Amino acid sequence: MINIGKILKRSWHILWNYRVLWLFGILLAITAGGNGDSGSSGGSGSSYQFSSNNGSNGSNLNFQPGPFLRQLTDWFNQNIAPLFEHPDQHVATFIWIGVALLLFILIVGILFAVIRYVSEIAVIRMVDEYEQTGTKVGFKQGWKLGWNWRAFRMWVIDLVLNLPALLFIGLLLSLGVLFFFSVTNGKAALAIGGAIAAIGCAFLFIFALIVLMVFLSLLRQFFVRKVALEGTGIGESFRLGWAMFKRNWKSAALMWLVMLGIGIGFGIAGMILFFLLIPAYLILVLPAAIVAAIPAGIAFGITSIFASGPLIWIVAALVAVPFFLMVLLAPLTLISGWFRIYTSGVWTLTYREIMALEAVKPEEIPAKTA
Repeated sequence: MINIGKILKRSWHILWNYRVLWLFGILLAITAGGNGDSGSSGGSGSSYQFSSNNGSNGSNLNFQPGPFLRQLTDWFNQNIAPLFEHPDQHVATFIWIGVALLLFILIVGILFAVIRYVSEIAVIRMVDEYEQTGTKVGFKQGWKLGWNWRAFRMWVIDLVLNLPALLFIGLLLSLGVLFFFSVTNGKAALAIGGAIAAIGCAFLFIFALIVLMVFLSLLRQFFVRKVALEGTGIGESFRLGWAMFKRNWKSAALMWLVMLGIGIGFGIAGMILFFLLIPAYLILVLPAAIVAAIPAGIAFGITSIFASGPLIWIVAALVAVPFFLMVLLAPLTLISGWFRIYTSGVWTLTYREIMALEAVKPEEIPAKTA
């Protein structure tokens, strides 16, 4: 049985004494959990108008927009509102918008995937090398440890492990279609029965998917370390990782429970820290604005070559927001990176200890059979 207390303490020691890992932790925190928000505005359209001339009494109470806001409103009414008022006349525009968004998501997704998997391989190998030789490497050397085909194999492993979730979505869509036809074409009793059956099956599938994904996330700790530390192929990583888990499932399950408790504690502490760090956010507002102004200015200059009017400012603002939030929320990102490094270190040390224990077992077999 592995020494859980020793592993937890050792991982904590590595976290605080191997500071280069923090940079990779920040990259993991950004690329593994980044979400983008887009703002939208809505209203009655024709009834919402700006007017600078009003002869009624109490005109001093009316809102008088500035020139830029009037220009923005006019641009919105001329270019955006017609798309929603007569969508059938702008099918080609919607297609081009969809293609542009798809390409943007694809490019950002590929970039984030490269950074994430290279960083994850680097962290695993850096912790392992530090345990073996006590050697600490810099960021450049650490990046080289992750920049190889092992990162691609890890991505393929995650892709395979996420297939059950894709199948689950397909099942839910099938249930939705079944429910739709039972309501539209069936009798009332059949519709009610179909709805009950669909809801029951959905809950059953959700519960089964949660259990399966939790189990696969545990197995993943062994699969990816076979790739990262031993350089095995994808199929071999599944086979050897599964065999290793079967032989040591008690130790793996116990460590998973311990890390589950630590993760719950970290989540609660994270919510408290979010509010405690409000003074830090206020201090970082100005640096965040300065940092965001650089890519916003570049986007403004490039967009001004092809477009004019408020669209230039909209593009610049959309480019600036992620950089602004990245700097503003830097304390939370750092803390999240610490937790990711600590968790990865725990499982790497667990893997190493299990390997060490299995290396001793063959010597014990002759003594038992004699």
